[in-house]
Amino acid sequence: MHTIPSESHLANPVALPESAAAPVTGEAKPRKSYLPGLDTLRAVAALSVCFFHFSGGMMPKLVVPAAKSAFSQGYLGVDIFFVISGFIIPYSLVGKNHRVAGFFAYLKKRVMRINPPAYVSLLLVLGQWFFIDKFINKTSFYTKDLSLGQVVHNLLFTIPFTNYKWISGIFWTLAIEFQFYLFIGLLFNILFGRNLVWFVTLYVLMGLAQFVPALAAAEFFHYSTLFALGGVALLWQQQRIPAWLYAAGLVAFGGLALWQLGLYAALVGVGTAVAINTIKVSIPGFSFLGKISYSLYLLHGLIGTTAEFALVKLLPPTSDARKLLLTAVCLGLAIAGAYVFYLIVEKPFMRLASQNRR
Repeated sequence: MHTIPSESHLANPVALPESAAAPVTGEAKPRKSYLPGLDTLRAVAALSVCFFHFSGGMMPKLVVPAAKSAFSQGYLGVDIFFVISGFIIPYSLVGKNHRVAGFFAYLKKRVMRINPPAYVSLLLVLGQWFFIDKFINKTSFYTKDLSLGQVVHNLLFTIPFTNYKWISGIFWTLAIEFQFYLFIGLLFNILFGRNLVWFVTLYVLMGLAQFVPALAAAEFFHYSTLFALGGVALLWQQQRIPAWLYAAGLVAFGGLALWQLGLYAALVGVGTAVAINTIKVSIPGFSFLGKISYSLYLLHGLIGTTAEFALVKLLPPTSDARKLLLTAVCLGLAIAGAYVFYLIVEKPFMRLASQNRR
């Protein structure tokens, strides 16, 4: 979802040296620096989702069975984004003396950063729907059930709590991200305070909450261990925990992810948490894609399906080779369109959000 973060800890701080036991919630000596691994991982996540969608049926005229099989696990890119968010959102609060009293200032910054690009992408999807119904199909296939209530709940990311459907298929992940923002904004000081037992306790409780019927619609609980793995990476990056406890945290929350989400998600979650702190160099192409990853995530479906509609008329997909070529062109157009969107929509709101004191 582009853009993204998490946190974690494990163990009784009594067992830690005094420097390691110091919380990351205050203003003393935070370790803040550019982490090149984040952009690389964002790029991998966004590309994985693109490959999964483009090969898996989003563009039905270009499906190649071998490619569909090869990229069948590309949906795990979303899990990478969740781990990154589990790291980067609390990381953004390190050293800022965050307090619950400042919750709304914090939330305002997150909303300014995430929501406007999402809303513009939603408007573009609606525009595509109306154009197809009016000028191509001359029916109301896409728009017949559209209502103001559905649009409003999409804008508020509250579709899981209603009977409406998502307009943009990727918005379900933004809803989970937003639920995580609320969780961190309210509990950051407890999660990352001196007593790391609270980190373990609260994240385990979040995982168990998915089995409470009244909370089932809040999907953050189902994916909470991925965010926790990002938190573990943050505790290690901030030198809050020794190596053995870092490893124990990865194993413990990786095991919970295995139980909660399955083997592939657990492996990707642990791998991402480790990679955040181990990738030390910028990879030019991946750095670029990482910077525009949120825009690419928002727009790839819209641009890809529109491009497919036009391209198959110019070059009929009569062979797998042609289908793969056209898919590559669609991906290139999606990246180009995402870059333009990043410059004219996402980046200005990034600047606006950075001006907010939180």
